[in-house]
Amino acid sequence: MDRAEPGRALDGATAPQPAVAGNGVGSSEPPAVETEGQRALPAPAHSPPASPERPRGRHEAERRSIGGPAGAAIGVVVASVLVAGVLATWLINSAKEAPAPPGAAATTAAGGPTSRPPGAGSFGNLVSNWSFEENLNGWQVIGAADTSQEPQGRTSGSCASIRARGPQPSRVGLALPEVVGSAKPGQRYVASAWVRSTAPGQPVTVRLVGAGKESSKATATTLPGLEWRRIIVAHTVTSAGPLRLEIVADPIPAGDALLVDEVIVRTG
Repeated sequence: MDRAEPGRALDGATAPQPAVAGNGVGSSEPPAVETEGQRALPAPAHSPPASPERPRGRHEAERRSIGGPAGAAIGVVVASVLVAGVLATWLINSAKEAPAPPGAAATTAAGGPTSRPPGAGSFGNLVSNWSFEENLNGWQVIGAADTSQEPQGRTSGSCASIRARGPQPSRVGLALPEVVGSAKPGQRYVASAWVRSTAPGQPVTVRLVGAGKESSKATATTLPGLEWRRIIVAHTVTSAGPLRLEIVADPIPAGDALLVDEVIVRTG
């Protein structure tokens, strides 16, 4: 018998096999594995179970993310709303005050200075000192009053102030004796002025007087606080000669003031 083959028995019989290390016959534990002379621990028989999925109720719908055609439609709606909001804001900011109709009229505006209007005199205004930015040159005082240049013009830095100083309420204001030096019969002129007063409810008249003493006027009462009111009058000349402009508060109590700004006279 060859000593190199100890597992082969005499007469062809099968040699007994060495016993396998373990926990005994019928044990379900897997055998240990030897690696390079060291005995390894047996591998676990079962892997830990995964966390079971939470059962979903009969009425609980599966969570889904918005996508596809539905998501695109929602995006289009949101974009349309944003565009509509921007367009509405632009239309509101670009709205302008409608021009007043010819003849006597009055409009209002909130008070407080912002910036000086860009050169109204270059747009046909016949009044040179129309916004009282530096002084009251060219204007005459009507009645017993003290005049001065006051801050807080309607849209510019200053305005004209006419303060009554008599003991009793009286007629005070400003006048341009020849706002038009030589008016011709048939010519039409439109005058306007923004006014307010220290006491609200003060009647103020804007008047155009022709050479033949014919005149046209418009009257309105001042508003509370710092609000300005615009008074407009139109006049058609019947007699050739100079045209006079008057802006008058009548009557105004002593100590109260009439404030005037942005006086305009144009052919119309």
